[in-house]
Amino acid sequence: MNSSVRAFLSIDVDDDSLISQIHSIQQKLDQTAAKMKIVESENIHFTLRFFGDTPLQRLDQIRSCLDRVKINPFEIEIAGVGFFPNKQRPRIVWIGVSENASRILDLKKEIDSSLLKIGYQPERKRYTPHATIARIRFVKNPRLVVSNLESLADEVIGRMIITSVKMTKSSLTPSGPIYETLWEFGQ
Repeated sequence: MNSSVRAFLSIDVDDDSLISQIHSIQQKLDQTAAKMKIVESENIHFTLRFFGDTPLQRLDQIRSCLDRVKINPFEIEIAGVGFFPNKQRPRIVWIGVSENASRILDLKKEIDSSLLKIGYQPERKRYTPHATIARIRFVKNPRLVVSNLESLADEVIGRMIITSVKMTKSSLTPSGPIYETLWEFGQ
């Protein structure tokens, strides 16, 4: 048995109406301008912290540390389509948070502060709350890709209430990752 797992903390998007809205946006992505891998509905989430391969014993320490983090439920509005890293090389297509993104940032800061106690340094990269909806494998027409993505910049997906965060196990397979919730905290 493997003594470590690939793990991350996530806020899952599992409301059927939101998933339906996200799916309609995914269908608007111009797949003639770029070869893309669309993220499966069950895998759409906001990552708060990626741990990578983590020993099971370390996951227990993380759980003990984060069990003290309580979340006062709050509502966000999911809206806007963006991309990383930039217009010259778009690779990740994401949906963002248009309302109460600061609450997610505060939650991330609290999580990072708790994790610091067991040796996890805060991530250096500036965090932008987002959920990946597609990965661009190859750009055929850069101008069309960017104009397509920019045309979706103001798309409104809907609202959701955040009540908890999940520790998610990611198993990589040739057909894509399989996610499994290990535990959750914050309720």
